[in-house]
Amino acid sequence: MKNKDLHNFDTLDYRELIPRNGFIFKFRKKDNRFVHTFVEGSFITDAITPSSTVVGHTLEDFLPQKQALEKLTYYERAWNGESVTYEGQIDDVQYVASLNPMMRDGQVMEVIGTAIDISDQKRSETKIQELEKLSVVSELAAGIAHEIRNPLTSLFGFTQVIKEHVKDDSIQDYLDIMRNELDRIDDIVNKFMFIAQPDKTMNISECSINSIIASVIKSLESQVAIKGIKLNFHNQTMITAECDQSLIAKVLKNLIQNALEATNENSGDIEVSLKDINQQHYLIQITDKGSGMTKERLKRLFEPFYTTKEKGTGLGLMIDRRIIELHQGIIDFKSEVGKGTEVNITLPKVLKPK
Repeated sequence: MKNKDLHNFDTLDYRELIPRNGFIFKFRKKDNRFVHTFVEGSFITDAITPSSTVVGHTLEDFLPQKQALEKLTYYERAWNGESVTYEGQIDDVQYVASLNPMMRDGQVMEVIGTAIDISDQKRSETKIQELEKLSVVSELAAGIAHEIRNPLTSLFGFTQVIKEHVKDDSIQDYLDIMRNELDRIDDIVNKFMFIAQPDKTMNISECSINSIIASVIKSLESQVAIKGIKLNFHNQTMITAECDQSLIAKVLKNLIQNALEATNENSGDIEVSLKDINQQHYLIQITDKGSGMTKERLKRLFEPFYTTKEKGTGLGLMIDRRIIELHQGIIDFKSEVGKGTEVNITLPKVLKPK
């Protein structure tokens, strides 16, 4: 490539080299600064930055300082005659770039770079990794749930027997604490059971989605009152859909409770909306103006056993997404630190047969 283009790289039609879902660019070193001399491709304008902010400018002119410094290392290597390939990310766009030095008389005169959008491939890889993790967690969950269930049942029974025979109020208080802790253990076991065999617990019927949401909001009235905020339900349309009523209610309750935990009376109200997207799908949206989440936390939301809560198991959101996926839907989070979080759940009105 270098020898072939030794004397005619200035006359190349670089537009012919633009990869699909990518762009091509060139740069030279002037006054110890790497200046871009050419860029073209829809990917650059649609996903990263307008071409006008690239040509005639350095990396520091249009990229955050940290990213610019990182890429300067690659640029320097290419200018020293090395072919360089690296991966990068700007916002939600992930790409792979290659830098190829063009030489004349043993000197690098220019570097040609190409970049290709690999966001879809990365998402697929992430999905595969998540499924592999879920498989391991499912096997672990089945074993743990089986081992804990039998002794837990005995403890429940003995606690109740003791409670019925003991008259000392101070002992009764301890027994109540024991029962509450056993209930917590039972809840964790039930989560493990669901992870291990989610399909076997589903009971699909035609349900009023409006009624499910209203019921969940009603059950959270006391928590909302303590927070000193309002939980508003925007009941824009009446929607009936096929679902497991208890599982969808479980997801909504968990998500709204998360919003409550992130919100205080100075933050603003929590909004729950039900929208009709089209004849096939509907949207449930939960929005708060609470503390929000970092990009790093957003990336790890659905990882098993990942939690920032003092008494959390790290299974809640993973189970929520599993429930939505079993209903052939999609759950998506948007969040910004200090500005709040928006959760969008898109679900079909009629489930496709398996």
